[in-house]
Amino acid sequence: MAILGIRSFSPDEPCYIKFFSPLTLIVGSNGAGKTVRSQLSWMCEHLRYACTGDLPPNSKNGAFVNDPKVAGINEVKAQIKLKFYNVNGQKMVCSRSLAVTQKKATVTQRSIDNALLRYDPVTGEAFSITSRCADMDSELPLHLGVPKAILDNVIFCHQEDSNWPLSEPSVLKKKFDDIFSSKRFTAALDNIKEIRKEAAADIKLGNVQLEALQNDTKKARRIRSNLTELNQQMTA
Repeated sequence: MAILGIRSFSPDEPCYIKFFSPLTLIVGSNGAGKTVRSQLSWMCEHLRYACTGDLPPNSKNGAFVNDPKVAGINEVKAQIKLKFYNVNGQKMVCSRSLAVTQKKATVTQRSIDNALLRYDPVTGEAFSITSRCADMDSELPLHLGVPKAILDNVIFCHQEDSNWPLSEPSVLKKKFDDIFSSKRFTAALDNIKEIRKEAAADIKLGNVQLEALQNDTKKARRIRSNLTELNQQMTA
């Protein structure tokens, strides 16, 4: 992971952090900075933002980006890049960029370039999957093989939000609904019921049409039989 201009990280030169497989442990005594990097920048925040696009709590008005006043410039551009291998073993790189502009009395923050790259395992050529933030937010969980709700509330849950299991029943229910994708299950079940209802109506209509056709067939056979008898009588 490469970090540039986030929190206390310099906006001039990126810092690189390598995570090892199958597990990377960050150990230390209380207050040593296990949750934070350089005592200010949070690893969990970086990973969460890279994977979901969600800013950490209390980070509005440019608080997530290096302060332009401290940097001595009017605008600070920040970026997080994360290299990983997706569920199919393909090398991927996602990058999210922010810019904070210091005006006279206000600070504005905006998202700029975002990219999700996939590398060809044979040629090593990079292919851009998407550059739109909305598409990245929906694409990345698919490549990670983990729903966004689990990334937000379990894997990369911010410590300020870690007490969500003690939330009010309605909030807690929504969290669990998102984690277990119960809304999708309910929607799929409703869709199945609707399809079944339409199929039952089609079957009922088909049975009525079949009965009418069977009656017409019997009537046609009767007429044909009578016609044959009349022809025989006329011949005799």
